[in-house]
This record gives sequence, C-alpha cells and structure tokens, in this order.
Amino acid sequence: MTMNFTDPSELRLSGQNPYMMLYENPDDSAPSTQVSIWHVQYHPEAGPGSVLYLNSKDLTDGKTVIYSDNEALARWIQNEITGPTSAWKDNTIPVKPASFSTAGDARYQITETIVGHEDLITLTWGNFLPAFAGITAPNPERQSTHGHYAVYVPAQKAEVVINGKATAHKPIPRKRGDWDNMSAFLAWAESWVRPKE
Repeated sequence: MTMNFTDPSELRLSGQNPYMMLYENPDDSAPSTQVSIWHVQYHPEAGPGSVLYLNSKDLTDGKTVIYSDNEALARWIQNEITGPTSAWKDNTIPVKPASFSTAGDARYQITETIVGHEDLITLTWGNFLPAFAGITAPNPERQSTHGHYAVYVPAQKAEVVINGKATAHKPIPRKRGDWDNMSAFLAWAESWVRPKE
C-alpha cells in the first residue's frame, strides 16, 4: 500500500544544518564548543546562503562568532529558529562576511571550510554511524514554534580548527529513539516548517 502525505504546515526553510556539541569532559552537563552551520537552498524571504554560528571555550574564549554570505538569512535564523537560551540568539553579535565550501563524502568524512577577512575555519565530521531520518515537532514548552524533518548522520569524530588551532573537545554518544546518535552530526535534507495560523 502506498501513502502520500503532505504537511499542511508552512515551509520556512530548506537546506543543510551540520551541527556539533563538543565536550571537554564526557560527564559535563553543557558543551564546551558548539557549532551550527547552515547551507540554505530555499528561503521565501532572505533567499539562499550559508551561515556559521560558533562558540568555543578554548577557541573563542566562550564568545559567539557569526560568519555568513547572507546577513539577512543569519538574522532570520536567529530570530525565528534559534531557541531563546542559545549562545547565538543575540542580534547584536556582528555578522562577519565569509565564503563557504564543502568537501568530502558523507559515508566517510565531510569538511567545511569558512574563509573570512581575518579567519580560516575548518570543521570536520567523520567516522560516521548509520544514517537515519528524523522528525521534530514544535514544542511550545521549549518555546519552539517550528518543527523540522532531516536526515541525520551521526559523527563519532568531530574537529574545529580556527587559524591553525584545534579544539580538544569531543562529541559524546546519544540515543534518538532506537538509533545510536552522537552530539555531532550532519543534518541534511533539513526542512523547517511552521504550523499555519
């Protein structure tokens, strides 16, 4: 039996959102390094573009930095998608212009390279666990007004390097339903939707 399903929600964004939460110690309650990189193919208002949000205890002194080739998109993600307690929710953080490139194969290793006026950043995900598809519903209790669909590729290895200096922080294992997951992962074919009012 074949079933086709159309989500009645409003499509707000579609693209990729590789993510890292890296820990200084596996038992820490909060990550020491966080990375969220967006490659957006479709956005109804801001258009396509790439954005990097990065916060690291040892590489940025705990401060958030933002790089993008589309500042309007970077601000839109902050305002509409980013959770209220996120390290990069603050709209006063400058958006630094940068170029983005991706290399590799999601079966083995993916490297993102971000080149700014003064910074060279490389982000690497590798040693992947089996991929799976996931759905996240809106959660009003967490002030999350959007849901999203994505293909997740958990990475047992993850590295952040800024101007030649690498973080020592590492991803940790997690579970998502019956699937083995990690705190670092590729999130591809990601589409964010918002229930119509």
